[in-house]
Amino acid sequence: MGTEAQLEPWFSAPPSPYLKWAGGKSQLLETFTGSYPPSFRRYFEPFLGGGAVFFHLCGLRKIQWATVSDSNKALINCYVAIRDNLEKLIGKLARLQEHSKDKDFYYKYARPTFNAIRLKTGLEGDIEKAALLIYLNKTCFNGLYRVNSRGQFNVPWGSHRNPQIYDEETLRAVREWLRPTAVQLLCADFRTVLVTAEKNDFAYIDPPYQPISTTSSFTDYTSQGFSFSDQKRLAQCVAELDAKGCYVMVSNSAHEYVKRLYEKVGKKGHFETVYAARAISSVGTGRGNVPEYLITNYRTHYD
Repeated sequence: MGTEAQLEPWFSAPPSPYLKWAGGKSQLLETFTGSYPPSFRRYFEPFLGGGAVFFHLCGLRKIQWATVSDSNKALINCYVAIRDNLEKLIGKLARLQEHSKDKDFYYKYARPTFNAIRLKTGLEGDIEKAALLIYLNKTCFNGLYRVNSRGQFNVPWGSHRNPQIYDEETLRAVREWLRPTAVQLLCADFRTVLVTAEKNDFAYIDPPYQPISTTSSFTDYTSQGFSFSDQKRLAQCVAELDAKGCYVMVSNSAHEYVKRLYEKVGKKGHFETVYAARAISSVGTGRGNVPEYLITNYRTHYD
């Protein structure tokens, strides 16, 4: 990306996330503000999820170039549909809004149709998949995205009182922040994305968390899940970024295993404990303020 492609959107306010995503960071953005590097070249985020941190950094005018990605194909397809085919997507969402409180529609049409077309390609199919994913996210239990070993979405109905399937203003704002050529949107493994980072680039890394108990072991954002070996592979990748002179900020559970993985990353490695209200667990319990690590290889405002 050259200097001619800097991210300079013409509107003032960044959007809020358009999906509810497990581990979303909206509630921690005020805390994060003092933990970002003062300046950096390019921005990398390989576990995009709902995009709260990316949009926050855009709003702070800290991003000039960005590569944002996720290994979840259905999620990235949603972002692409918003960026490239928003009017058609809004039309489909408007029709789905009519079924926002229809449990039978959820089980007999929305969920099975999404699973039936999830591997099909083509523009109309991609837009339909995006619309159904947004509908499922807003009507399922806790806004959870979970798949089985065959890659099929299997979250039950959520019994929401009056779910709003979409907010048009939010979707239009998301599109405007994604449209500049300085933003690269990818579906890829984290290493494929991070290997291209160079000195003075900034990577925010928010992987599926290391489980802290048997009832908080949700990592099935994709059919492959995210294993202990993936956590080790990620920590090694972070060490390589540090050796290159990149700025790195990592979120993960406040677990001794995580501390051992990252305590030797960077001569100025720093662990900050932050607290977030988390509502998703394997049995619907485990709610409340949960400690998490915010790990950086540079000194922050809080040091």
